[in-house]
Amino acid sequence: MRKQEESRIRKLRKERKLSGIKVAQRMGITPQYYYDIEKGERRLTAELASSLADVLNTTVDYLIGKTEVNLYEVNKLKNEEDPDPGKHEESELAEIPIERLNNYKLVYKGHTLSKEEADDIIELLEAALKRWKK
Repeated sequence: MRKQEESRIRKLRKERKLSGIKVAQRMGITPQYYYDIEKGERRLTAELASSLADVLNTTVDYLIGKTEVNLYEVNKLKNEEDPDPGKHEESELAEIPIERLNNYKLVYKGHTLSKEEADDIIELLEAALKRWKK
């Protein structure tokens, strides 16, 4: 195991405010065995890497340095933002009559829509609403 991996494991453990003893208990190994892994004196088997990733709320790829992005945290944030992607909540726009939307500055993904683009969006919304009301 490379030094980068060692420090990443230790860093993750400390970020989660876990002792090496607690991590070892959750993994079902001895604390000495865990600390040897953390120091790079023992290699991670696939089974131990998976177990350690679960305990530290990360992915094996991030744990071993294959990726620089902890996709576990990215996915967790995504799920917190939208726990049910099929469910739509009413937004504050729901209270604005469609015909008045052109009085507002409309922005999509950080891009302010031109008058022409906004009119196109309003037209699409009107068509969708007519279809739903049938």
